[in-house]
Amino acid sequence: MRKLMTAVLAVFAIGVSGIASADNFANVYTCKLKDDVEMEAVQAANSKWLKFVNSKVEGGGITSSIGTAVVGDNEVFIFVDTYPSLSAWAAAAELLDSDAADEIDGLFEDLNDCSKNSLWKFEDTK
Repeated sequence: MRKLMTAVLAVFAIGVSGIASADNFANVYTCKLKDDVEMEAVQAANSKWLKFVNSKVEGGGITSSIGTAVVGDNEVFIFVDTYPSLSAWAAAAELLDSDAADEIDGLFEDLNDCSKNSLWKFEDTK
């Protein structure tokens, strides 16, 4: 599911990647754990995913965090993948939709279901 959502947004990003500047971009997924899955398993899978994309995307600099609710709906969690540029995000999305990603394809499939995805642009306040 994460791969499909990323691929759809990649098509858009490739078209506008030339307008990216020094802004940061965050791809945010809202997810739920599958039955009998511990968050440690998701963390381990996410670590493998992060190492893979940073080793394959030129320049790397991609980070990923998992957020859990302190107050509110604690049945959901979020992935926040940050990219140093829109072109880095588009390169990662293209990579994840290629045969090169076969080694990590399905990494999250048995661990969680992600129902929402959005790409955010962050600009520093001056």
